[in-house]
Amino acid sequence: MSWLKQPEYLPEVNDPTRYRRLRWQVFVGAFLGYAGFYLVRKNFSMAIPFLTNFGFEKGELSIVLSMNAAAYAISRLLMGGVSDRSDSRKFLPLGLILAAIAMIFMIVPIQWLGAERKSMAILLMSVLNFGVGWFNGMGYPPCTRIVTHWFSIKERGTMMAIWNCSHNIGGALVGPM
Repeated sequence: MSWLKQPEYLPEVNDPTRYRRLRWQVFVGAFLGYAGFYLVRKNFSMAIPFLTNFGFEKGELSIVLSMNAAAYAISRLLMGGVSDRSDSRKFLPLGLILAAIAMIFMIVPIQWLGAERKSMAILLMSVLNFGVGWFNGMGYPPCTRIVTHWFSIKERGTMMAIWNCSHNIGGALVGPM
């Protein structure tokens, strides 16, 4: 995992124009990256009404959905320590890519197993949705670290509030998509 290691510290940027540009560039990356996590994280709940047409019951699908929440909570706690020792530029996209891959494979148990082998399909969907939640937990820690590193104490409350809107935007885009 040495490729995730934090890069060496660079000398301070003494050019105020360049510093402002870099700061906003990093902030926009964190904002869009975290919105992307919510595009992936919240879309299974939108599919539940359609999955009942395939013979799955809402109670069974709620088990799959709960795996995401449990994994997300545990992952945010544990991945914070990993993120603190990692390069945010690599850690954030890695989590997003892995979450997207896990979500892409959510169709496999529905298509290959279907309601005929419902128990196995629910189990496989639960494992995949646990992975989605786990990988989604890799988004919050590097984003908060980015904001605290690039913005002063006086600015942090405002910038964290603005950044925190990203998950609302990402979650809101799931429906129209």
